[in-house]
Amino acid sequence: MIAAVEGAAAGAGFSLALACDLIVAADDAIFVMAYSNVALSPDGGASWSLSQALPRQLVSELLLGGERIGARRLHELGLVNRVAASGNALDEAMALAEKLDTRAPNVLASIKELINDAAGATLAAQLASERDHFVKNLHHANAGIGIAAFLAKQSPNYE
Repeated sequence: MIAAVEGAAAGAGFSLALACDLIVAADDAIFVMAYSNVALSPDGGASWSLSQALPRQLVSELLLGGERIGARRLHELGLVNRVAASGNALDEAMALAEKLDTRAPNVLASIKELINDAAGATLAAQLASERDHFVKNLHHANAGIGIAAFLAKQSPNYE
């Protein structure tokens, strides 16, 4: 899932963006978790998502202080994948989606699962999981399609 953010992503909107695999934001987009400004605590998994992606002190600043943070700063920190000109975030997100659509869907699913499990896994467990996914994908019809297309210097058409 790809979030395309124009304007403000506040509260639950920020949480929804954080739940996506990739974030494309307009250069003037603002992200804010202002729950503490109205005597509420975050919801939508925001505290977990932010804590996984950013340093603790920055998460504290965003959640405790309700600080606004711009798309460019979040891009520098690695939370926003791409920054687009204002009004072009959706177009940039769609172009990214079209690029990903050329990949084998079974492999994208495996990669998402590996990424989601990595933080809680030991290196040995992650290596075993990678091996299992690799073997599963090697035996999928899309592997043959992809390898044949590569050797023929053509674009693959995955199932």
